[in-house]
Amino acid sequence: MKGSLSMYPPGSDNNVDTLFYSIAVGSNGKIVRSTGRTNIQFQQIPSGTTQELNAVRLSNNVYQNNIAIAGNNGTVLVSSNTGLNWISKTPVTGANLNAIDHSYWLFAVGDNGTILYANELITGNLVSRTSGTTRNLRGVSISIVSNQRIIVVGDKGTILRSTNTGFDWENVSIPDTTFNFYAISQRNPYTTQNGDRFVAVGSNGRIYKSTDIGATWQQKSSGTTNTLRSIYFLTLDSGVAVGDNGTVRLTTNGGETWFTDPYFNSPSTRNYKTVSCVHKQTNTYYAMSDSLFYVSDIPIIAGINIISSEIPENFSLSQNYPNPFNPMTKIKFQLPNKGFVNLKVFDMLGKEVGILVNEDLSAGTYEYEWNAVNLPSGIYFYRLYTGNYTETKKMILVK
Repeated sequence: MKGSLSMYPPGSDNNVDTLFYSIAVGSNGKIVRSTGRTNIQFQQIPSGTTQELNAVRLSNNVYQNNIAIAGNNGTVLVSSNTGLNWISKTPVTGANLNAIDHSYWLFAVGDNGTILYANELITGNLVSRTSGTTRNLRGVSISIVSNQRIIVVGDKGTILRSTNTGFDWENVSIPDTTFNFYAISQRNPYTTQNGDRFVAVGSNGRIYKSTDIGATWQQKSSGTTNTLRSIYFLTLDSGVAVGDNGTVRLTTNGGETWFTDPYFNSPSTRNYKTVSCVHKQTNTYYAMSDSLFYVSDIPIIAGINIISSEIPENFSLSQNYPNPFNPMTKIKFQLPNKGFVNLKVFDMLGKEVGILVNEDLSAGTYEYEWNAVNLPSGIYFYRLYTGNYTETKKMILVK
Protein backbone atom coordinates (compact mmCIF):
# COMPACT_ATOMS: atom_id res chain seq x y z
CA MET A 1 0.00 0.00 0.00
CA LYS A 2 1.29 3.44 -0.93
CA GLY A 3 -1.06 6.02 0.55
CA SER A 4 -3.36 6.25 3.54
CA LEU A 5 -5.49 8.87 5.28
CA SER A 6 -7.77 8.75 8.31
CA MET A 7 -10.70 10.76 9.61
CA TYR A 8 -11.84 11.06 13.21
CA PRO A 9 -14.26 13.98 13.63
CA PRO A 10 -14.44 15.53 17.13
CA GLY A 11 -16.94 13.54 19.16
CA SER A 12 -17.82 16.60 21.23
CA ASP A 13 -19.71 18.03 18.26
CA ASN A 14 -23.03 16.22 18.14
CA ASN A 15 -23.71 17.52 14.65
CA VAL A 16 -20.71 15.71 13.20
CA ASP A 17 -20.69 12.07 12.11
CA THR A 18 -18.18 10.51 14.48
CA LEU A 19 -17.34 7.59 12.20
CA PHE A 20 -13.63 6.87 12.27
CA TYR A 21 -12.46 5.58 8.93
CA SER A 22 -9.27 5.22 6.92
CA ILE A 23 -8.62 4.75 3.24
CA ALA A 24 -5.45 3.05 1.99
CA VAL A 25 -4.52 2.64 -1.67
CA GLY A 26 -1.91 0.68 -3.60
CA SER A 27 -1.07 -1.52 -6.57
CA ASN A 28 -3.58 -3.01 -9.03
CA GLY A 29 -6.22 -0.47 -8.07
CA LYS A 30 -6.41 -1.72 -4.49
CA ILE A 31 -8.48 0.32 -2.04
CA VAL A 32 -8.81 -0.80 1.58
CA ARG A 33 -11.31 0.94 3.84
CA SER A 34 -11.13 0.48 7.60
CA THR A 35 -13.49 1.63 10.32
CA GLY A 36 -13.02 1.83 14.07
CA ARG A 37 -10.16 3.06 16.23
CA THR A 38 -9.30 0.06 18.39
CA ASN A 39 -11.48 -2.78 17.06
CA ILE A 40 -10.57 -2.05 13.45
CA GLN A 41 -12.58 -3.57 10.61
CA PHE A 42 -10.94 -3.85 7.16
CA GLN A 43 -12.83 -4.02 3.89
CA GLN A 44 -11.46 -4.08 0.36
CA ILE A 45 -13.51 -1.78 -1.86
CA PRO A 46 -13.80 -2.24 -5.66
CA SER A 47 -12.07 0.66 -7.38
CA GLY A 48 -12.97 -0.09 -10.98
CA THR A 49 -9.34 0.18 -12.07
CA THR A 50 -6.17 -1.88 -12.11
CA GLN A 51 -3.90 1.17 -12.19
CA GLU A 52 -1.35 1.78 -9.44
CA LEU A 53 -2.92 4.17 -6.91
CA ASN A 54 -0.43 6.53 -5.29
CA ALA A 55 -2.21 9.04 -3.05
CA VAL A 56 -5.51 9.58 -1.26
CA ARG A 57 -7.03 12.74 0.19
CA LEU A 58 -10.02 12.83 2.54
CA SER A 59 -12.06 15.98 2.97
CA ASN A 60 -10.58 18.73 5.13
CA ASN A 61 -14.09 19.41 6.42
CA VAL A 62 -15.49 17.07 9.09
CA TYR A 63 -19.01 17.69 7.76
CA GLN A 64 -18.14 16.21 4.36
CA ASN A 65 -17.54 12.63 3.24
CA ASN A 66 -15.63 13.41 0.04
CA ILE A 67 -12.42 11.58 -0.93
CA ALA A 68 -10.11 11.78 -3.94
CA ILE A 69 -7.43 9.36 -5.15
CA ALA A 70 -4.60 9.87 -7.67
CA GLY A 71 -2.82 7.12 -9.58
CA ASN A 72 -0.82 6.12 -12.61
CA ASN A 73 -1.75 6.99 -16.21
CA GLY A 74 -3.79 10.00 -15.17
CA THR A 75 -6.12 8.06 -12.86
CA VAL A 76 -8.35 10.16 -10.59
CA LEU A 77 -11.07 8.52 -8.47
CA VAL A 78 -13.58 10.36 -6.28
CA SER A 79 -16.10 9.33 -3.64
CA SER A 80 -18.85 11.23 -1.85
CA ASN A 81 -19.72 8.56 0.74
CA THR A 82 -16.57 7.87 2.80
CA GLY A 83 -15.10 5.59 0.17
CA LEU A 84 -17.89 3.03 -0.15
CA ASN A 85 -18.29 3.78 -3.87
CA TRP A 86 -15.93 5.34 -6.41
CA ILE A 87 -16.27 7.30 -9.63
CA SER A 88 -13.45 7.44 -12.15
CA LYS A 89 -12.89 10.78 -13.84
CA THR A 90 -12.13 10.77 -17.55
CA PRO A 91 -8.31 10.89 -17.89
CA VAL A 92 -6.75 13.83 -19.72
CA THR A 93 -3.12 12.69 -19.42
CA GLY A 94 -1.06 9.53 -19.45
CA ALA A 95 1.29 10.83 -16.77
CA ASN A 96 1.51 9.17 -13.37
CA LEU A 97 -0.14 11.28 -10.66
CA ASN A 98 1.64 11.39 -7.29
CA ALA A 99 -0.45 13.68 -5.08
CA ILE A 100 -3.92 15.16 -4.81
CA ASP A 101 -5.82 17.79 -2.78
CA HIS A 102 -9.34 19.19 -2.85
CA SER A 103 -11.30 22.00 -1.29
CA TYR A 104 -14.52 22.12 -3.32
CA TRP A 105 -12.38 21.93 -6.45
CA LEU A 106 -9.55 19.49 -7.06
CA PHE A 107 -5.84 19.59 -7.93
CA ALA A 108 -3.69 16.58 -8.81
CA VAL A 109 0.01 16.67 -9.70
CA GLY A 110 2.40 14.17 -11.21
CA ASP A 111 5.30 13.32 -13.46
CA ASN A 112 6.75 15.65 -16.09
CA GLY A 113 5.26 18.77 -14.51
CA THR A 114 1.65 17.56 -14.76
CA ILE A 115 -0.98 19.63 -12.96
CA LEU A 116 -4.69 18.74 -13.28
CA TYR A 117 -7.67 20.77 -12.11
CA ALA A 118 -11.40 20.14 -11.73
CA ASN A 119 -13.83 22.91 -10.84
CA GLU A 120 -15.88 20.58 -8.62
CA LEU A 121 -14.71 17.45 -6.85
CA ILE A 122 -17.39 14.95 -7.85
CA THR A 123 -18.91 16.27 -11.09
CA GLY A 124 -16.15 18.53 -12.45
CA ASN A 125 -14.15 17.48 -15.53
CA LEU A 126 -10.38 17.30 -15.37
CA VAL A 127 -8.37 19.84 -17.34
CA SER A 128 -4.61 20.38 -17.59
CA ARG A 129 -2.87 23.44 -16.22
CA THR A 130 0.48 24.58 -17.60
CA SER A 131 3.08 24.30 -14.84
CA GLY A 132 6.15 25.67 -16.60
CA THR A 133 8.32 22.70 -15.55
CA THR A 134 9.02 19.17 -16.71
CA ARG A 135 10.19 17.99 -13.30
CA ASN A 136 8.16 15.37 -11.46
CA LEU A 137 5.71 16.94 -9.00
CA ARG A 138 5.02 15.02 -5.78
CA GLY A 139 2.99 17.19 -3.39
CA VAL A 140 0.13 19.68 -3.59
CA SER A 141 -1.61 21.76 -0.94
CA ILE A 142 -4.56 24.15 -1.12
CA SER A 143 -4.50 27.12 1.25
CA ILE A 144 -6.44 27.23 4.51
CA VAL A 145 -7.35 30.89 4.02
CA SER A 146 -8.23 30.90 0.31
CA ASN A 147 -8.64 27.94 -2.02
CA GLN A 148 -7.37 30.09 -4.88
CA ARG A 149 -3.88 29.69 -3.39
CA ILE A 150 -2.09 26.43 -4.22
CA ILE A 151 1.46 25.24 -3.52
CA VAL A 152 3.10 22.37 -5.43
CA VAL A 153 6.45 20.69 -4.66
CA GLY A 154 8.55 18.15 -6.53
CA ASP A 155 11.94 16.91 -7.67
CA LYS A 156 15.17 18.92 -7.46
CA GLY A 157 13.79 21.35 -4.88
CA THR A 158 10.89 22.42 -7.11
CA ILE A 159 8.25 24.69 -5.57
CA LEU A 160 5.45 26.29 -7.59
CA ARG A 161 2.79 28.66 -6.26
CA SER A 162 -0.43 30.02 -7.67
CA THR A 163 -2.72 32.69 -6.26
CA ASN A 164 -5.40 32.43 -8.98
CA THR A 165 -6.63 28.83 -8.84
CA GLY A 166 -3.81 27.46 -10.91
CA PHE A 167 -4.21 29.58 -14.02
CA ASP A 168 -0.69 30.96 -13.49
CA TRP A 169 2.26 29.47 -11.63
CA GLU A 170 5.25 31.21 -10.13
CA ASN A 171 8.45 29.20 -9.78
CA VAL A 172 9.89 29.77 -6.29
CA SER A 173 12.07 26.65 -6.24
CA ILE A 174 14.97 26.11 -3.85
CA PRO A 175 18.27 26.89 -5.63
CA ASP A 176 19.77 23.64 -4.33
CA THR A 177 18.77 20.92 -6.83
CA THR A 178 20.49 18.02 -5.07
CA PHE A 179 17.35 16.81 -3.27
CA ASN A 180 13.68 16.07 -3.98
CA PHE A 181 10.55 17.20 -2.18
CA TYR A 182 8.12 14.34 -1.51
CA ALA A 183 5.26 15.97 0.37
CA ILE A 184 3.80 19.24 1.60
CA SER A 185 1.50 19.79 4.56
CA GLN A 186 -2.21 19.92 3.76
CA ARG A 187 -5.12 21.35 5.68
CA ASN A 188 -6.66 18.86 8.11
CA PRO A 189 -10.21 18.70 9.53
CA TYR A 190 -9.24 20.21 12.87
CA THR A 191 -7.41 23.33 11.68
CA THR A 192 -9.75 26.24 12.32
CA GLN A 193 -7.17 28.97 12.89
CA ASN A 194 -6.47 31.50 10.17
CA GLY A 195 -3.07 31.41 8.61
CA ASP A 196 -1.17 30.13 5.62
CA ARG A 197 1.66 27.96 6.89
CA PHE A 198 3.20 25.42 4.54
CA VAL A 199 5.89 22.88 5.43
CA ALA A 200 7.52 20.68 2.78
CA VAL A 201 9.69 17.60 3.37
CA GLY A 202 12.01 15.53 1.20
CA SER A 203 15.22 13.59 0.72
CA ASN A 204 18.27 14.01 2.97
CA GLY A 205 15.91 14.93 5.82
CA ARG A 206 15.15 18.30 4.24
CA ILE A 207 12.38 20.43 5.77
CA TYR A 208 11.40 23.85 4.43
CA LYS A 209 8.77 26.20 5.81
CA SER A 210 6.87 29.18 4.41
CA THR A 211 4.61 31.65 6.21
CA ASP A 212 3.86 33.94 3.25
CA ILE A 213 1.79 31.71 0.94
CA GLY A 214 4.89 30.06 -0.41
CA ALA A 215 6.62 33.21 -1.64
CA THR A 216 9.75 32.54 0.44
CA TRP A 217 11.06 29.40 2.16
CA GLN A 218 13.35 28.80 5.12
CA GLN A 219 15.17 25.54 5.74
CA LYS A 220 14.66 24.04 9.20
CA SER A 221 16.86 21.49 10.93
CA SER A 222 15.10 18.13 10.98
CA GLY A 223 17.72 16.30 13.00
CA THR A 224 17.94 13.49 10.43
CA THR A 225 19.41 12.78 7.00
CA ASN A 226 16.85 10.08 6.25
CA THR A 227 14.36 10.77 3.47
CA LEU A 228 11.09 12.24 4.76
CA ARG A 229 8.05 11.20 2.71
CA SER A 230 4.98 12.54 4.50
CA ILE A 231 3.95 15.34 6.85
CA TYR A 232 0.82 16.02 8.87
CA PHE A 233 -0.27 18.89 11.13
CA LEU A 234 -3.06 18.60 13.69
CA THR A 235 -2.95 22.33 14.36
CA LEU A 236 -0.81 25.15 13.05
CA ASP A 237 1.73 24.21 15.73
CA SER A 238 1.62 20.44 16.29
CA GLY A 239 2.79 18.16 13.51
CA VAL A 240 4.75 15.07 12.53
CA ALA A 241 6.99 14.06 9.62
CA VAL A 242 7.78 10.43 8.78
CA GLY A 243 10.08 8.67 6.34
CA ASP A 244 12.66 5.99 5.69
CA ASN A 245 14.39 3.81 8.30
CA GLY A 246 11.63 4.28 10.87
CA THR A 247 12.05 8.05 10.99
CA VAL A 248 9.44 9.94 13.03
CA ARG A 249 10.07 13.64 13.77
CA LEU A 250 7.70 15.87 15.77
CA THR A 251 7.16 19.60 16.17
CA THR A 252 5.11 21.68 18.59
CA ASN A 253 6.03 25.13 17.25
CA GLY A 254 4.81 25.05 13.69
CA GLY A 255 7.83 23.34 12.21
CA GLU A 256 10.50 25.65 13.60
CA THR A 257 12.21 22.83 15.50
CA TRP A 258 11.85 19.05 15.28
CA PHE A 259 12.46 16.30 17.84
CA THR A 260 11.90 12.63 18.62
CA ASP A 261 9.73 11.15 21.35
CA PRO A 262 10.13 7.65 22.85
CA TYR A 263 6.32 7.31 22.74
CA PHE A 264 6.62 7.21 18.94
CA ASN A 265 9.71 4.98 18.88
CA SER A 266 9.78 2.99 15.65
CA PRO A 267 11.92 0.11 14.28
CA SER A 268 14.44 1.10 11.60
CA THR A 269 13.00 -1.64 9.36
CA ARG A 270 9.96 0.51 8.65
CA ASN A 271 9.94 2.86 5.67
CA TYR A 272 6.95 5.11 6.23
CA LYS A 273 4.98 6.21 3.17
CA THR A 274 2.39 8.44 4.82
CA VAL A 275 1.20 9.85 8.12
CA SER A 276 -2.35 11.03 8.30
CA CYS A 277 -4.30 11.38 11.50
CA VAL A 278 -3.78 12.44 15.07
CA HIS A 279 -6.52 11.47 17.47
CA LYS A 280 -7.51 14.73 19.09
CA GLN A 281 -7.72 13.50 22.65
CA THR A 282 -4.75 11.12 22.74
CA ASN A 283 -2.44 12.71 20.15
CA THR A 284 -2.17 9.38 18.36
CA TYR A 285 -0.36 9.42 15.02
CA TYR A 286 -1.35 6.93 12.35
CA ALA A 287 1.23 6.02 9.73
CA MET A 288 1.65 3.43 7.04
CA SER A 289 4.87 1.70 6.07
CA ASP A 290 5.82 -0.73 3.32
CA SER A 291 3.70 -3.60 4.56
CA LEU A 292 1.67 -2.56 7.58
CA PHE A 293 -0.36 0.05 9.31
CA TYR A 294 1.17 1.39 12.50
CA VAL A 295 -0.59 3.05 15.41
CA SER A 296 1.53 4.47 18.15
CA ASP A 297 -0.57 3.45 21.15
CA ILE A 298 -2.24 0.30 19.77
CA PRO A 299 0.24 -2.52 19.17
CA ILE A 300 -1.57 -4.58 16.57
CA ILE A 301 -2.73 -2.99 13.36
CA ALA A 302 -1.22 -4.31 10.18
CA GLY A 303 -1.84 -4.87 6.51
CA ILE A 304 -2.70 -7.95 4.52
CA ASN A 305 -1.21 -8.87 1.16
CA ILE A 306 -2.41 -11.48 -1.34
CA ILE A 307 0.65 -13.41 -2.50
CA SER A 308 -1.12 -15.73 -4.96
CA SER A 309 -4.52 -15.56 -6.68
CA GLU A 310 -4.27 -19.24 -7.68
CA ILE A 311 -7.15 -21.06 -6.02
CA PRO A 312 -5.89 -23.63 -3.44
CA GLU A 313 -7.61 -26.98 -2.91
CA ASN A 314 -8.19 -26.60 0.84
CA PHE A 315 -8.28 -24.14 3.70
CA SER A 316 -5.01 -23.92 5.61
CA LEU A 317 -3.29 -21.84 8.28
CA SER A 318 0.51 -21.98 8.27
CA GLN A 319 2.88 -21.69 11.19
CA ASN A 320 4.02 -18.11 11.59
CA TYR A 321 7.54 -17.30 10.43
CA PRO A 322 9.86 -16.59 12.10
CA ASN A 323 8.90 -18.29 15.30
CA PRO A 324 10.03 -17.33 17.92
CA PHE A 325 9.96 -13.74 16.69
CA ASN A 326 10.84 -10.19 17.80
CA PRO A 327 8.80 -8.14 17.17
CA MET A 328 7.51 -8.95 13.68
CA THR A 329 6.28 -12.19 12.14
CA LYS A 330 4.31 -13.32 9.11
CA ILE A 331 1.15 -15.42 9.10
CA LYS A 332 0.11 -17.17 5.87
CA PHE A 333 -3.27 -18.75 5.13
CA GLN A 334 -5.11 -20.17 2.12
CA LEU A 335 -8.74 -19.83 1.06
CA PRO A 336 -10.25 -22.17 -1.57
CA ASN A 337 -13.26 -19.91 -2.03
CA LYS A 338 -14.45 -16.39 -1.34
CA GLY A 339 -15.88 -15.71 2.09
CA PHE A 340 -15.77 -13.80 5.35
CA VAL A 341 -12.44 -14.26 7.16
CA ASN A 342 -11.61 -13.58 10.79
CA LEU A 343 -8.02 -13.78 12.06
CA LYS A 344 -7.41 -12.91 15.72
CA VAL A 345 -4.56 -13.05 18.23
CA PHE A 346 -4.99 -14.05 21.89
CA ASP A 347 -2.68 -14.14 24.90
CA MET A 348 -2.19 -17.11 27.28
CA LEU A 349 -5.27 -16.11 29.29
CA GLY A 350 -7.45 -16.11 26.21
CA LYS A 351 -7.67 -12.31 26.07
CA GLU A 352 -8.04 -10.95 22.57
CA VAL A 353 -5.07 -8.69 21.80
CA GLY A 354 -5.64 -8.08 18.10
CA ILE A 355 -8.05 -8.44 15.21
CA LEU A 356 -5.84 -8.87 12.16
CA VAL A 357 -8.44 -9.69 9.52
CA ASN A 358 -12.20 -9.19 9.69
CA GLU A 359 -13.50 -8.90 6.13
CA ASP A 360 -14.59 -10.68 2.96
CA LEU A 361 -11.65 -12.05 0.97
CA SER A 362 -11.45 -13.72 -2.43
CA ALA A 363 -9.97 -17.19 -2.89
CA GLY A 364 -6.18 -17.26 -2.83
CA THR A 365 -3.13 -17.29 -0.60
CA TYR A 366 -2.62 -14.42 1.83
CA GLU A 367 0.18 -13.26 4.09
CA TYR A 368 -0.23 -11.01 7.09
CA GLU A 369 2.70 -9.23 8.74
CA TRP A 370 2.09 -8.70 12.43
CA ASN A 371 4.04 -6.30 14.61
CA ALA A 372 4.07 -6.92 18.37
CA VAL A 373 6.46 -4.12 19.28
CA ASN A 374 4.39 -3.00 22.29
CA LEU A 375 3.53 -6.45 23.66
CA PRO A 376 5.53 -8.31 26.33
CA SER A 377 7.38 -11.55 25.69
CA GLY A 378 5.24 -14.63 25.96
CA ILE A 379 3.13 -17.25 24.21
CA TYR A 380 0.33 -16.08 21.93
CA PHE A 381 -2.26 -17.89 19.84
CA TYR A 382 -3.63 -16.90 16.46
CA ARG A 383 -6.95 -18.26 15.21
CA LEU A 384 -8.34 -18.32 11.67
CA TYR A 385 -12.10 -18.61 11.30
CA THR A 386 -13.96 -18.70 7.98
CA GLY A 387 -17.21 -20.53 7.26
CA ASN A 388 -16.96 -24.03 8.71
CA TYR A 389 -13.17 -23.89 9.02
CA THR A 390 -11.38 -22.95 12.24
CA GLU A 391 -7.74 -23.48 13.14
CA THR A 392 -5.51 -22.17 15.93
CA LYS A 393 -1.72 -22.13 16.20
CA LYS A 394 0.79 -21.06 18.85
CA MET A 395 3.58 -18.52 18.46
CA ILE A 396 6.27 -17.19 20.79
CA LEU A 397 7.34 -13.57 21.20
CA VAL A 398 10.85 -13.25 22.67
CA LYS A 399 12.31 -9.80 23.45
